[in-house]
Formats: sequence, C-alpha cells, structure tokens
Amino acid sequence: MKSATAISYELDNIAAAAKELAAQIKGKFAFGKNTVAILHGQPEMEIGELSEAVSRELGCQVIGGTTAAGAMLTNEGYHELAVVLHVLSDDECLFAASISGSMANNPEQEIENTYQKALQNLKAQDADALPKMVICIASILQSIDSDSILEKVSNLCGSVPVFGYNAADDFEFQKQQVYLDGEVGGDKLAILLLSGNVKPIFQTAHLAGKQALEKRLVTKARGNVIYEIEGNPAYDYIKSFPFIDDETKTLFNYQFFVEMQNDEANDGIAVSRALHSYDKESGEVTCFANVPENSYIGLLYCDGNDVANTCESGIKELIDKINAADDDYEYSTVIIATCSLRNMFLTDMKQAEGDRVRNLFPPSLTVSGLYAFGEIAPTSVRDNNKAVNRLHNATLTVCAF
Repeated sequence: MKSATAISYELDNIAAAAKELAAQIKGKFAFGKNTVAILHGQPEMEIGELSEAVSRELGCQVIGGTTAAGAMLTNEGYHELAVVLHVLSDDECLFAASISGSMANNPEQEIENTYQKALQNLKAQDADALPKMVICIASILQSIDSDSILEKVSNLCGSVPVFGYNAADDFEFQKQQVYLDGEVGGDKLAILLLSGNVKPIFQTAHLAGKQALEKRLVTKARGNVIYEIEGNPAYDYIKSFPFIDDETKTLFNYQFFVEMQNDEANDGIAVSRALHSYDKESGEVTCFANVPENSYIGLLYCDGNDVANTCESGIKELIDKINAADDDYEYSTVIIATCSLRNMFLTDMKQAEGDRVRNLFPPSLTVSGLYAFGEIAPTSVRDNNKAVNRLHNATLTVCAF
C-alpha cells in the first residue's frame, strides 16, 4: 500500500489549507486504483468544510475526527495546532466509508445503518469483498456509552479487528467532531472498512506506574460506576492511595488510572480505565469507561516519564512484530491513537511521544496520529482474523498495515 502524510498550520483559510495538503500529497506519490484519506483535525476550526474541500481536491473520501490539546503526531514528530492528512492508496485494497446521522436518539439503529451503508459501498466495488479491518471514529454521547458502541460495531463486522478512537477537544467534552466528506457533527459515528490485501498488526502500551495498590475484585458495578470493591465502598479503596483524600475534588486532574482485568473477553489481557471522579458520601467511583463486575482493578500512580517509556516500548514491540511478519506483505502505514490523559501527564515534556515516533519508526513507515478521548484496538487477534476489540484509556494504541 502506498501512503503519505501532509501537514498544514493553516486553520482559518480552508481553501488554502486544502490546496496545501493536496499539493503535498500529490508531490509524494501517484494514486493507485483505490484511495482514501484520514484527516486529523482541530475542534475549533471548520473541519467539515476542510474535509469536503480535500475530498474535492484529491477525488477520494476523507474521514476523520478531532484531537485533544491541539496535538498531532507524524514522522516529523510532535505538532500543535495543525491538521494532518494521511492518504492510503492501493490497487489491491478496497476502502468504503460511511457516517451516521445524529446518534442522540436510537443510537444502536444508527450504528447498524452506518455499518450497513459502508458494507454496501464495499460490495458495490466487489460483491465478494468482506472487511478485513474496521476503522471506527466515534463521539462521546449521553445516549450510549463508548463500550457499547464498540461492542455493536464488533458484532456487526463479525469481530474482525476494529481500530479507532473517540474524537476529542480541548477538554471541554462538547466540541469534538467526527466527519466524512463535509458531513460533520459532535454526535456522529464514522466507519471505514478495509478489504483485500491488508494484514493489520496492533500494539497497545499501558502506563506502568511506580506505585500501585494491590489489585482488588470489583463486587458491584454498573457501566462506568464502581459501587463496591470486595464488598466495601469503592471510595475506601481509592482513598487508601497516597495523595487521594477527602479534600481531593476530582480524579482526572491527577495522574492515576485503573488497570482492569476483564474475563468476559476470554483473552486474559488487561485494559486501562482512567478514573474520573468519586462521591465520598455514597462511596461510588466513576471511570471514563465501563468496569464490569468480577473484574480485578489496581490503582497506579504515573507521570510523564511513564508516558515516554511506554511509548518507546510500544513502538519497539510493534516494529518487532512487523519484522517477524510475513515477508510477502510490505507494511507501509502506521496510525496512532494515544490518550489525551497521556498528553496531560507529559506537562513540560509534550514532545516526548512525538520524539519517539520520529526517532524510532523507520522511513519506510508513514506515521500519523492524534490524542483521543478513548482509544480502540484489539487486545488479541486469532488466526482466523477474529479479534477481541477493546476500548482503552490512558493507552498508546498503534496499528500498522
């Protein structure tokens, strides 16, 4: 697969930004038979107009979501207040994208309609084509939680690998945007199906704190709220951690997260759950994503060095997987969704993940990424291309294909 990225810092003049991005891409390679573009955007700009303008300039679909803290990643490192266009083109790989209407009402039906429309677009290109991988870009919604969105998409596609993220903003949690060719909204879902000659590889890198509380069993929970841990109020467990006490107002401003061991997926691989807040009267603890009952959680303390170190180890492990893969398939593209909390934890080390992306990925791999409000990536993929697709928090997630 051919792949190239383009970067523009022109956020106000949409026409100029579109021409700049398109000119950069056209100068890097000739398109194959099938082409699609992923546009990493900023929440404060007219990103729908830009996606539509780029689609006209390049003659292909343009799908994407907005980033947190204005931050982007490419082979050139870390960028702020920019837009990044990542173009994929191939003769043997098919691309089919679709975007939902508003998911404020009847979100499950909207998810199904969106997936089926993308599948119809794929079948229109090749009646026998089946998705090998799904890229899912979602909004954070009141009508349905992010775990349920992923579960629905995973069921619809037959549990092929799903990669993606929740679109983000500047931590206001109301300006994130999802878009496809000019259709844009903060309550939408966009799906991209990839079929044909594509063999994705995935890597997740959780934060690894220097201090930890011993793991405990969640005995009562619903959705993203933990009520009891080993029969006691969840807050009793949380407040036993250093620096958390009755004066602590919220948890997402602190450098803490929960690792969750969820046995419902049957692969025994832990995922990360970031803490949001607590109610000391009721003892409830709220997380940014769901924590099932009968899972084990452990609370960790992390800082910017943990972000940098796990970014480095995750990239190295992905490159090892690529080097050990089938020699007949050439990997050319890397997409990264890393957590907005990681960007917060970096404080005055904002360049850390970008530096590692620039220095560790070889020139043969075209890399782009953004900071999300939730990351989607499989924890494992079986030989029959069936994946355990999971939502992650505070995690660097990487896909190569």
